[in-house]
Amino acid sequence: MISELRVATVAVADLERSCAFYADTFGYVRLGEGTVGGPAAERAWQMPPGLTGRAVVMGPEGATTGLLRLVGFDAPGEPYWGDYSRAQDYGHYALNIRVPEIRTAIARLRGAGGRSKSEPTHWTVMPDLSAWDSLSYDPDGVILDVFELEPGEASLLAGYDGRPSELQTVAMHVSDARASAAFYQGLGYAELYEKLIERMESFFRLPPETGLHNINLYMPGDTLTGRVEIAQYVGFPGRDQRDRAVPPRLGILSVSMETDDLDATSALVTKLGGEPVCEPVELDLPPYGPARVRTFFGPDGEVLEFYQCG
Repeated sequence: MISELRVATVAVADLERSCAFYADTFGYVRLGEGTVGGPAAERAWQMPPGLTGRAVVMGPEGATTGLLRLVGFDAPGEPYWGDYSRAQDYGHYALNIRVPEIRTAIARLRGAGGRSKSEPTHWTVMPDLSAWDSLSYDPDGVILDVFELEPGEASLLAGYDGRPSELQTVAMHVSDARASAAFYQGLGYAELYEKLIERMESFFRLPPETGLHNINLYMPGDTLTGRVEIAQYVGFPGRDQRDRAVPPRLGILSVSMETDDLDATSALVTKLGGEPVCEPVELDLPPYGPARVRTFFGPDGEVLEFYQCG
């Protein structure tokens, strides 16, 4: 059994500032804290020797999945995406959070120290689902896709408790959307929707006539939180960033999935084409405590952390 995306790990420059931002903007609370460091963490997280970090896990009160693990390291770092002048490059690039009313949420985001990239835009996702979508930056320049949904009664996304959500999806740029989807479907994910988005160049700030091939995947079960969102800029290729997306650089460093059999999962990921970052290690992993952990590179160099508790 492999879970949905339980956690996204994000390196930040000022941990307390980032915690305050997510609390003020989305009402997130602290769900766990811990220290990251030592030889095992250095191998799994690709940390330079001697680097340590303090982690705070946040999300809506009571949440257990789709969580945000903010990590402040004891050495300075720059955003590995830089100024996003190469937006076509590959890797994890956005945290997607659902809100009840988008303009109120964007006002809170700006007041808490974030800034806007693209104003809210309305588009049809599928026949029974449309959205008001926006792109913003958190205080470290991490892209936040903040959105309000208008689902039909029969939509899988119709159920909603009316508060800012957990991480609905973590979005990543890829070289080949169908190949990337096949990899994650091999892990057990299923397709929620697939769409070629055109005439949205101004919203995404893309060159003219660049299409966005978007595939949204979920793990079948009792939640639609923690989805994988795949985005390929058609006709606008980029490059792998695995050498840059490492501590203490800032940004989305990895996503984490729980497994009940790390060895079997490791064999499956390898069979699907994943590349091991390290052998299994024992870590005290916030917010879960002691766990066996192994990290892999996905098809476009994105880091995937698999963990088995206990």
